[in-house]
Amino acid sequence: LAAVLSAVPSGAAFVTPYSRTHYKKPVAGVATLTSAGSNDNNEPIFYDDFGDADFGGSSSSMASQSMSSLSSRMSETKNLEASYDAKLARNWRRGNWGVRGFGLEKTSASGKPAIVSVVAAPTSSASVDISLPQDKALPEDRKVAVGRSDGSIFIIQLGSDYLTSFVSVSNPNEPATSQWMSAADVEDKSNNDRPKTKFGDGGIESDSTESKQQLQQSQSRPFQIIHQFQATESEEPIHNLVYHDTIEGIQLICAAAGESGAIKIWSLDTSESRSHGEELVASLTSDHSSKIISLKAMVIPSHKAAEDERNVLFSASADGTVALHDLDKKGELIFSCQCLDEMKTFGQVTCADVSNPTSWDGGCDENDRDVIFLGTSSGYVVGFVAEELMAAAATSAKNSDEVCPVPSIQFRAHGNDSGAGEAVTAIRCGGHGTIPNTTVGTSRMTSKILLTGGEDGAVKQWEILAQQSTFGIRLEHWPRMSSQRMKRRHHLFKGHDGAVTSISQQSKYDSSKFLTSGNDGSIRVWSATDGEQLYTMDGFTSYVSSLACLGRDLLVTDGSGQYVCVHDFSIDDDLDAGYDLDW
Repeated sequence: LAAVLSAVPSGAAFVTPYSRTHYKKPVAGVATLTSAGSNDNNEPIFYDDFGDADFGGSSSSMASQSMSSLSSRMSETKNLEASYDAKLARNWRRGNWGVRGFGLEKTSASGKPAIVSVVAAPTSSASVDISLPQDKALPEDRKVAVGRSDGSIFIIQLGSDYLTSFVSVSNPNEPATSQWMSAADVEDKSNNDRPKTKFGDGGIESDSTESKQQLQQSQSRPFQIIHQFQATESEEPIHNLVYHDTIEGIQLICAAAGESGAIKIWSLDTSESRSHGEELVASLTSDHSSKIISLKAMVIPSHKAAEDERNVLFSASADGTVALHDLDKKGELIFSCQCLDEMKTFGQVTCADVSNPTSWDGGCDENDRDVIFLGTSSGYVVGFVAEELMAAAATSAKNSDEVCPVPSIQFRAHGNDSGAGEAVTAIRCGGHGTIPNTTVGTSRMTSKILLTGGEDGAVKQWEILAQQSTFGIRLEHWPRMSSQRMKRRHHLFKGHDGAVTSISQQSKYDSSKFLTSGNDGSIRVWSATDGEQLYTMDGFTSYVSSLACLGRDLLVTDGSGQYVCVHDFSIDDDLDAGYDLDW
């Protein structure tokens, strides 16, 4: 609307080509309004709203100019958006990006070495944004959550500086066991003979002239610490982190640290900043007995009423237990059970992900259900429909020994019967499948994509078929045998030297490519259709455990010690020669 109004000259007039006729009807005892000089007859009084308008003169010309200007402005905006989308697609395809970032103090409050252990992008309780909540966020509003190996958590607002370094400073209001950080003055050691990446403006400003240097300095924004607090008392490393924004505007941090299986939930007061704006809402200690391997915020939609939707925290641990907690009720337990027995067929749970119908297609198809996928140390993938787990909880509420229902799907994804290098180490629900929706019998069949990464470095892409049956949702995988192939997608991707640690997608609207990271310290970008490795992002000092995509243009990663890297794919210049990090 603002763009439309700004395109209209201040003196322009909008004209509607009709007049209006009013009738006066005398009513006893009521004064009536008549035009001057009118007679007493009950004739219609004609009011010509546009009697002075010159439809063939200057006013018509002005309106024509206004509409022409409006059309031109709308066309220009549409072309700019198309150009920006094309630039992002081109940069992601070619591997053209700029880098900036920030560094935290490399030691903890006790003086022990501390590194970044996990990075999390915000998720949202709004159904349309559950997958990538910041697709439409303004640059100055983008934030990430950072967990460290000393048990501390930071909420960082992203900036445009090449590097912002945060160092410890003394603060008498902080306990001795916590660490207070503030930004330090850091010399810009980026390639001074190269253009600097500009955050949020979709381009790069060259520093070839003094005026452009001044413009760049005026637009530069440092990274900022919004919240920082100590999440664990014994400096246990944070290895799973959820940064969730509720509909009510309450920001939640859910974190798991150490090997105990405990989960803590904090509420962040957005009116406060830096410290003391967080409140411990819940400490969940009785659901898991071993290390948490997955934490996911999800919305379980209702197929009956919108008000029945629930904001839920999903957790899974290595001992084979899964749990659902109600984030709207301070982490109240909804359901927990021993889905897998680590001593039996499937082994330990090594990774997990949860599909969500809104993250797949934003619709409410009858087959679209939240499905929990577990990857195991024996190479199997096991899936459960979340609603069926909750139904089982309701029916066995009086039974002290809760039993999970039979899995909706189970298949060997990696390894072979020899057991060598067979563990599933990463798993990701990947959006729309390529098999068209079809009707089989009396029910519809839909397909979704599932991506898995193995201990041997292989990545595989699967079609998961969903169909209603007498006993609920029935899931099947494709290909079912090693000799089978997918028609429109590639199945096997090889490139990593060592276990795959994470799988992610640049956008929920684009399933043509995906990203993986591995123990070899590299990030690889793949074409999902032909299996081609588009390019490799390396130079990390250790393995990358987090691939946090913010919108379509930013990728935030750990794997660089105390530093966090922000990879910006919205740049204009082609950086074929590379971009050196002199940190």
